[in-house]
Amino acid sequence: MDGTRLGLAEAVEAAAAWVSSSWAAEVEARRVVGVLQRFASFCDQGFGIVELAGVTPAVAAEFVSAPAPDGVAPSVSLRHLRRLSIRLLFRVARSSGHVLGDPTLDLRLPPRSLLSTRPLADEEVLVCRGAAQWSLEDTRRAAAWALAEATSRTAELPFITVADVDLERSRVWIHGGGRAAERWGYLDDWGVEHISRRLAVVGEGPAAPIFYAGGDPAGAGQVAACTAIQDVLVRAGLSDERDVRASSVAAWAGRRILAESGRIEVVARRLGLKSLDRAARII
Repeated sequence: MDGTRLGLAEAVEAAAAWVSSSWAAEVEARRVVGVLQRFASFCDQGFGIVELAGVTPAVAAEFVSAPAPDGVAPSVSLRHLRRLSIRLLFRVARSSGHVLGDPTLDLRLPPRSLLSTRPLADEEVLVCRGAAQWSLEDTRRAAAWALAEATSRTAELPFITVADVDLERSRVWIHGGGRAAERWGYLDDWGVEHISRRLAVVGEGPAAPIFYAGGDPAGAGQVAACTAIQDVLVRAGLSDERDVRASSVAAWAGRRILAESGRIEVVARRLGLKSLDRAARII
């Protein structure tokens, strides 16, 4: 489908609908949608661009770095949010069959942190969810991402089977491994949907693996899990962030747990960690 005929306002409306249907928290959904609406106004009023295909890398870069109305330069965090929002806008358009590139593909930004590994931001997870939905037929990567959001590490992910999934309670049993203890991981609506889709593919046998069906889950299975999560990060445009790794997903989950519970010991238990200090370092 030709992308030149897709109106910018129409594309923003479709992306906003996708954000809402992805069960994003209301506050993060409002942030992303607000950025997209400001981007549409920026393109229209500043450059006369009303078609999505008219957005050039230069226009995208200028919006990402544009100062606030009071002249204050945007923070690094806001610049990342703007770039992610534009990427989501074009990804939603491409998923609808429009032939479009990504004007932010070569847009480099300073890292969000000085950490070796940081938690993903909420809006980054939202974009990764879209990136994980490879196609209508491919359920494997979205299921892997859902399990990662439920705190499963790449070493644990290959061992999860159909018998470990409890959809009625929106949870999955994670067997532990390495330095993480066995535990329940919890799924939100998005996770339940994509694990359900995966179950329909792998069958109902209780021993059927959710993600990795090979004979070496501890070796090749972990490599496959790392690759699946990295594939999503690459497709989401986050692979060039030096402080983003596969473990950034569990770190994001830990921060959400802390926000909900207010207790670091709950974070440690839900992440399968014995050390409160290690839990604090991760998040």
